[in-house]
Amino acid sequence: MRRLLLLLIATGAACLAEGPKILIVTDMEGVGGVNDAEEQLLPGQRRYEESRRLLTGEVNAAVDGALSGGASEVVIWDGHDGSRSLSIDEIHPGARLLQGRPTPANYYMADRLYDGIMFVGQHAMAGAKNGVLAHSQSFNVQGIFLNGRPVGEIGQVAAIAGYFNIPVSMLAGDQAACEELLALQPKAETAEVKLLAGKGSTLSLSHAEAKTKIPMAAERAVRRIREFAPWKIEGPVELKFEYYPQAGVRKEPVVYRGKTVLEAYEAWLGK
Repeated sequence: MRRLLLLLIATGAACLAEGPKILIVTDMEGVGGVNDAEEQLLPGQRRYEESRRLLTGEVNAAVDGALSGGASEVVIWDGHDGSRSLSIDEIHPGARLLQGRPTPANYYMADRLYDGIMFVGQHAMAGAKNGVLAHSQSFNVQGIFLNGRPVGEIGQVAAIAGYFNIPVSMLAGDQAACEELLALQPKAETAEVKLLAGKGSTLSLSHAEAKTKIPMAAERAVRRIREFAPWKIEGPVELKFEYYPQAGVRKEPVVYRGKTVLEAYEAWLGK
C-alpha cells in the first residue's frame, strides 16, 4: 500500500512538473512599427526585412515569457504570407517552428494537443474600429461570419481551438486586436504594442519596450492557464464570406456549412 501511495505521489508530481504546452500563432500586421502594406508586409518590399526582424523579436519575447511561466513545450506557427516569414535559425532555441502550406482545416490542432493558444503580431478583423491594417484573411474580404457572428482571424483560430478543447489565453498586437480577443475571452492577457494615430498612422512602443511587455503577458497567461475556457460554437455551423466590390462589381457572399465548425472549415478549404 505504501509503495502504491508513493507511486501515485511520484506520478502526480511528474504531471505537475510537465508544464502547459503552448501554440503561438504569428502574423505580421499587428507587430509594433508595422503600418504600411506597400512597404512592410511582403518579400521584396523595401522594409520587409525590418518587419521580419521585429516579428522575430516579439515572437521570441513571447517564448521567453511562456517558458518563464512554466511551459513545457512551445510551438511557433509561422502564420503570415503563406507561412514563410520566420527562419529556423532565428527563433528562440527553446521553441519549435511549424511551417508549410496549405494550412489544414484543423490549424495543426488535435484534441487537447495544446493547453493554450497565444497570438503574436496579430491584427483585428476587417472593418474593426481603429484597427491597424485590419482585414480578415484577405484585404478583399469585407466580413467573415460564424453562425452570424462577425469574426476575423482571431475568432477563426479561437473557434477551431475551441472545437479541440483548447483555449486562447494571450495576444500581442494592436489595440483593436487586443479588444477583439477580450470580447471572446475576457480573462485573456494582452500586450498592446501599437494603436492607430491617424488614418494610416500608428503610435508604437519601442521594440525594446514591446519585448519587455510581451513576455510579462505570456508568463501570466501560462501561470493562469487553468482559468481559461475554450470558445465553443455549437453545430450546425455556417461560415459565410462577404466581399468588397471589385471594379464596381459586387461579388455574392459565399457560404460553407458543416455539422461542426471543423466540417465548415473543411468545406471552405476543400478538405
